[in-house]
Amino acid sequence: MSSRNTTGRRGFLGRAAGAAVGTALVGGGLEAAPASAAARSSAGKPVRTASGLVTGVPAALDGITVYKGIPYAASTAGPNRWRAPQPAPSWKGVRAADTWGAACPQPVTGIAAEKVPPLSEDCLNLNIWTGAAGSRERRPVFVWIYGGRNSAMWASQPVYDGANLAAKGAVVVTYNHRVGAFGNLAHPGLSAEGGHGGSGNWGVLDTVAVLKWIRRNIAAFGGDPDRVTIAGWSHGSSFVNISMISRLARGLYHRALLAAGVQYTKDPALGHVAGGYSTLAAAEANGTAFAAYMGASSTAELRALTADEIVAKVYAQGAPAAGTSFGNVLDGYVLPTTYTGAMESRTEADVPVLTGNNKDENGASVTLAMTVAQYQAYATTTFGDRAARFLALYPAATDTEAAAQYNNYARDEERVSTFLWGTQFRNTAGNRSPIYNYWWTHAPPGTDTTNPIEPANGAGAYHGAEKYYLFGNLYGTDRPWTEQDYAIADTTSSYVANFVATGNPNGRSLPVWPALRTSKPIAMELGDHFATLPAADSDAKYAFLKDYLLTQTTAY
Repeated sequence: MSSRNTTGRRGFLGRAAGAAVGTALVGGGLEAAPASAAARSSAGKPVRTASGLVTGVPAALDGITVYKGIPYAASTAGPNRWRAPQPAPSWKGVRAADTWGAACPQPVTGIAAEKVPPLSEDCLNLNIWTGAAGSRERRPVFVWIYGGRNSAMWASQPVYDGANLAAKGAVVVTYNHRVGAFGNLAHPGLSAEGGHGGSGNWGVLDTVAVLKWIRRNIAAFGGDPDRVTIAGWSHGSSFVNISMISRLARGLYHRALLAAGVQYTKDPALGHVAGGYSTLAAAEANGTAFAAYMGASSTAELRALTADEIVAKVYAQGAPAAGTSFGNVLDGYVLPTTYTGAMESRTEADVPVLTGNNKDENGASVTLAMTVAQYQAYATTTFGDRAARFLALYPAATDTEAAAQYNNYARDEERVSTFLWGTQFRNTAGNRSPIYNYWWTHAPPGTDTTNPIEPANGAGAYHGAEKYYLFGNLYGTDRPWTEQDYAIADTTSSYVANFVATGNPNGRSLPVWPALRTSKPIAMELGDHFATLPAADSDAKYAFLKDYLLTQTTAY
């Protein structure tokens, strides 16, 4: 790890709390300066939005104000269920934005009831963290989209606390969007209603509504509507990916951060990860099965069901697979073309991108058990006539070696796939904006009891492990953080703050993070070390995996 990562919890919090907006980039993000008296008192000062006045409350760090639960659209209940977001309600007087808004309907297990917000279809609300003293400031804006797809998903979870990034100069926005059946149901009746021949992707439409709200309102909170970064993890990352293709979001953001992010668009992994999608025909067939399972014969009857009925039946033990599985949809409207089609037609948004994946996700696992026979069968099934070459590159004579070599292969392929996406972005799509690709290697300690989808200690650098460090908000969760964790969080969140400000994560005193070059297959390791590493462990392995991925015939 870099020698600069020697600061502990006290030093980290001290720098974060003292940071304010500036122009020069440093290791701690934007140029640090003491928080002004105006910033310290801004929590009680009304801010005017298009819907009315709001006041915030002090955030977790000094000098930062948080505005909680501001509606960005109307309730999605009743006739608004499975429709594009409708205009937000207005109010008279001053609204105290001091309470987290309701989360959208979903199943929640494994978390104490007092840590769960109310669940309601009136859930399209957002939160803002800012250190700006007034509306004349123009701080870069960081918009975060949570992941998880169907459960334990809401914007007010401590892991998404934005105070640290706000202290490093950004205006941070998190928001609730529809999930599961409420966020992704496609149905022939809904497609007929919409006027554009498709349905589904309601959560992405919520995202577009947020970006439009930001465009109209964020300047009042000291944000710059012309420097907006959309960022997300896992299923949230897929929303960023779709937004980079969708005409609906064009011009509403200027940089993109995709954590657990992108794969080469012909990578078979896209068929089983959150970033994938269904065709409209398949999604509508699933929606028809859903209606039958719910006992509804029309969209009116579907809307007459209570949210609790839908959640209970969709997630009931033993529920049929048909009609209870929901994800993104290639609907021809929100997602107008395939990922490959967007690259080849050069309609992928040309904005700076920061993206990467983790050491122990997408097949790799520190607890993996695999026999030699299973490993060899996998090689034959996956690689066909290339199997012998694969087994020569990743040889295994024992069960222990089989598990280790499978992990080595899965990690190599993940890095190669992300790198090849970068080559598509630059060469196929013809984009000129830089890409910064990472490989996360650090395992958080302990267990997060505020988030049931987080695995327990021993899961390695698992899917989502980097979120705490991207935000740099270790102060908000109850894991047994170490001095090393605070140092890693300071460096990582500084990269994020810099990227949000300029489209480049680099800053004075930070380890240099080179932009992706299509002729040099590398990634930037973040976590246990901060340094470049090859896309695969050897040139021969890179050549093999590149050839395998480039020759796939299924394009997403």
